Amino acid sequence: MGPITEHHLLIFLVQFALVLGLCKLIGYFLFKIKQSSITGDILVGLILGPAILGRIFPELQASLFPDEVIQRSMLETIAWFGNFFLLMEAGLEINFSRIWEQRGNAIKLSLLDLTLPIIISFIPLFFLPNRYLVDPSQRILFTLFLAAVMTISALPVAIRGMRDLNILKTDVGFLILSVLTINDIAGWVIFTVILGIFSHGSMDFGFIGRLIFLTLAFTIISLTVLRRVVDKMVTFIHNRSGESMGLKITFIMLIGALFGAATLKIGIHSLFGFFMAGTVLGEAKHIGERDRFVVNRLVYAIFVPIFFANIGLHLDFVANFDWKLVLLMVAVGVFARYFAANLGARWSKQHKSNLNVISIAHTPGGEMHIVVSMLAFNGGLISEQILVSIISSSLISTIIFGPWLSWAVRKLRRNIFEIVFAKDDVHLDIRVQNRDEMLAYMSKQAALRMGLSEDEILQEIKLREDQMSTAMGMRIALPHARLDGIGRSYIFVFQSLQGIEWDSPDGLTVRLIILIITPKDSPNAQLLVMQSLAKVLSDRQLSNSLVNSQDANFIWAALHSELDSAEKCRVEDM
Repeated sequence: MGPITEHHLLIFLVQFALVLGLCKLIGYFLFKIKQSSITGDILVGLILGPAILGRIFPELQASLFPDEVIQRSMLETIAWFGNFFLLMEAGLEINFSRIWEQRGNAIKLSLLDLTLPIIISFIPLFFLPNRYLVDPSQRILFTLFLAAVMTISALPVAIRGMRDLNILKTDVGFLILSVLTINDIAGWVIFTVILGIFSHGSMDFGFIGRLIFLTLAFTIISLTVLRRVVDKMVTFIHNRSGESMGLKITFIMLIGALFGAATLKIGIHSLFGFFMAGTVLGEAKHIGERDRFVVNRLVYAIFVPIFFANIGLHLDFVANFDWKLVLLMVAVGVFARYFAANLGARWSKQHKSNLNVISIAHTPGGEMHIVVSMLAFNGGLISEQILVSIISSSLISTIIFGPWLSWAVRKLRRNIFEIVFAKDDVHLDIRVQNRDEMLAYMSKQAALRMGLSEDEILQEIKLREDQMSTAMGMRIALPHARLDGIGRSYIFVFQSLQGIEWDSPDGLTVRLIILIITPKDSPNAQLLVMQSLAKVLSDRQLSNSLVNSQDANFIWAALHSELDSAEKCRVEDM
């Protein structure tokens, strides 16, 4: 392989601009209809690859994407960075310690999520005809891999769907996030072991035992010892440079590379290292929502679109599309994940009204399916036909997920919810120094209004805040709690003109805080109230007016009107 020439650079720059530009253009329209941009990225690959452009204009396709080692390697290098950073960003969204504190219900759900779909999927997949297998002698390993793929739900897709419906920061949203996080970690351990066994070439129990031991040991050491070391290093960087030099973002990338290199060295795939690096970094107390937001934008703006488009550039979807196999994978995968989550939710004694939402949130496939399937394809475990079927089934389950979850959330609105919200519940220009002082002040005002213990209210609000920041951006936060002993929901509004640091995703201080307290035995009430408030606050012009207004009547009227117009909702002024 010779040196990179100016012609190579010219073709690369044209490829990069064409692929990224089309990905963003199609992604924009998909965003408008509440669909994942990944669908658009893969579609761009199909359009520019052998499936479409290669069939219609083969000479043009060959000139734009020549089948030459150096030329292919240049774009594939960017794609690999997309692969690495995608997994690291997914890990970065996880705060394992906070989730582990709520592990009771989450682990019950996760245990069934990880075992039942494998059992359900294994039997029909085991009897696939030999023509689908690269090596029929590897049938058990092949089937185990496909069954494991059917098990894992798409955490980013579920987060996006819940965020669009304004239920991500509710209690049921946090439970779903916790379960899928545990599933992601366990899933990567499972996939790492399966791919490691296949790469070894035989069912050597000594090798399998060593691989499982190393994978589990690296996971445990990362989440304990390395977590503390990384946290201290991030704290040192934060104290010395703050946000001015962007050193934290650089450090995040360096830790990803080091973890990836370490796992590769000990015989585990480097992608697992990047995922664990993100998980460890997500634990650092000085990695805030703003840092996650910057990494997310960097990764999804450039690297991820190239990665997913590159898949389509090298696969002939038309020639390898088997609709019967795709339908089988969609049916088996969606049913297995839905059924397991539903059973797990019942086992963990979730409110019956939430069973459908929890179950549907587990159904989409997504990035993880595609990433591990690409690894299996490159390693020779699965054929191109199976890879195309996995990608197609993942996209189909992702496309139907949004409308299905939206339907389930609308079905929750059955009971009449009484909300107490009066003009006196709007408190302007509160003089406090930080978030904890504001939480204490809000708890005191709520206790006086509701006749409950101030300490009980503060404890519940702070517990929820510690699990996940309730800041929604645009200088607004929606702290909330569910309490025993109340029969109605209560809304309180507090304003701090000086602004309070609240770990907001846009990095801005929070000035308008809306406290939501709902009955513990009515989980739908919290969801309905938060949806209604998020709807009115999504109007940037109105939310900006609410944040800066010194007119309590205006703030009360704007929020009261939206709450009162919500389906099955009645607001009392009291």
